[in-house]
Amino acid sequence: MAVSKEIVESAYQKYAKKYDLAVRLYRLIGLDIERYREKAVDLLELKKGDCVLDLGCGTGLNFDLLMRKIGREGHLVGVDFSSEMLSCAQERVNQSGWGNVQLVHSDISKFDFPAGMDGIIATGVFGYLEDRKFIIEKMASSIAPGGRISVVDGKYPSHWPTWLFRLFVWLSSPFGLTENYFRNDTCQQVRCKFQDTSIEEVYGGLMYILSGSKS
Repeated sequence: MAVSKEIVESAYQKYAKKYDLAVRLYRLIGLDIERYREKAVDLLELKKGDCVLDLGCGTGLNFDLLMRKIGREGHLVGVDFSSEMLSCAQERVNQSGWGNVQLVHSDISKFDFPAGMDGIIATGVFGYLEDRKFIIEKMASSIAPGGRISVVDGKYPSHWPTWLFRLFVWLSSPFGLTENYFRNDTCQQVRCKFQDTSIEEVYGGLMYILSGSKS
């Protein structure tokens, strides 16, 4: 059973203003999500002038990393279904003076993926999605030949004691996470649609960084 969209949307609407702080607080338990984001962006192998899509962009925590790669001559599209999270992202865009960032308020499954993207990144998104196969197919159609995708997300940590895993889920429950979030087939679906796929497990196997390319 997928995580309820209604619960997830309500959670992110409620905690949008506190989201960036919550991400930083994960460092207290050794979970350095910012470092995982940096690696995921590097795996896209973007260059100046490229077009990149950030699925589930949230408050825009990936934006600065992406903009350093594509420059002001590139184009960044951020998509999220929480209007409050996008409001925070827009504040980040305004403060940075980026004129080449487009924000789209949409459910990813209903989003009209633009063609010819050089890179697509998704951070902390796929565990929430029920129609992962469909969305990965849309990603594959959207990516230009030679383009790359990267995904940072959670998986069931087979080497963790059950009580520790459930404790982590409980700590993350304000953002709609359940045990089902960590039990999905994202990696298998990506391997079916992209080439040269690689996966690195981090944080003891609870998280992974996945990448692939389109020939």
